[in-house]
Amino acid sequence: MILEEIMNRHSGRAFSSKPISDEMLNSILEAGRWAPSCSNKQAWNFIVLHDKEVLTEAHEALSGGNAYGKAAPVMIIVAAKEDGGCSAHGLPYFMMDVGLAVENMLLQAVHLGLMGHPVAGWNEAELKDTTGIPKEYRIVCVIFLGYEGDLSLLDEVDRAKASRPRTRRELSEIVHWEKW
Repeated sequence: MILEEIMNRHSGRAFSSKPISDEMLNSILEAGRWAPSCSNKQAWNFIVLHDKEVLTEAHEALSGGNAYGKAAPVMIIVAAKEDGGCSAHGLPYFMMDVGLAVENMLLQAVHLGLMGHPVAGWNEAELKDTTGIPKEYRIVCVIFLGYEGDLSLLDEVDRAKASRPRTRRELSEIVHWEKW
């Protein structure tokens, strides 16, 4: 009863260099645009990198643990103002809004036969400088997008991570009915 895209989504590390069509990329961005957001503030901004020179420069700002993502033909930076979401209860709702948009994009990518891997780990100042993101925005997420590639091309550490089966805690560990 769970959507096939949810069950097939995984954060793989092996990307093919095969380009993604503009039509597919636009549908992924549309999926992000239609995500729910607190008070409909739509705090997200998507910076799409697919030019090889721009990608090469942006890759310099990634942490070493994200080196596998350099093979992906598309990198999307998701940025938002910290005060861009609604301000209810003093919580950072802009983060939830971005998370919802990212998940929509990841599921749309799976629907199209692509793989998306959201990551943390970058030099924010350097990445903002490379892409022109205004200083008042925070980079909340970076997503690598592409077709799944050959695992044998990954280094040993990334190959092991990419080969692990997906696991989740049991519902009985995380669901509380009526009371905790």
